Amino acid sequence: MTTAERVNLLVPADVVPRFAIPATAGTPAALRGGDLFLRGVPAADAERWIEQNPGVRTVSRRPVVRRYRARDYTVAAVVVLVVAVQAVIVPAVDGVENPMWLWLVGPALFAAGISLAYRSIPFGHVRFS
Repeated sequence: MTTAERVNLLVPADVVPRFAIPATAGTPAALRGGDLFLRGVPAADAERWIEQNPGVRTVSRRPVVRRYRARDYTVAAVVVLVVAVQAVIVPAVDGVENPMWLWLVGPALFAAGISLAYRSIPFGHVRFS
């Protein structure tokens, strides 16, 4: 690493109380759960901090913290997608002629289910608290 190179650091919550942030730290940002994200730290300083503080690691981007566990998003996605399918099938079998609410609620439920399913995928920059 060269001295001109800058990296992003993630400081876990258990390291934050004993982690002294020098002026060269870049832009600190608090994350949910007590973690600290430092953007634009010089590479030489980052190497020294990683050696001195176990748990500090480099990251490519700011972590996204989800409110619920991945399993909760998966269960919610399955339930919402089943409800979306039922909202379309039941009126079709019942003989109801093109109810207007079907064209609004069906796609909205389907989109909500896909959104919840996407949130359940554990990407590298996503943390569940």
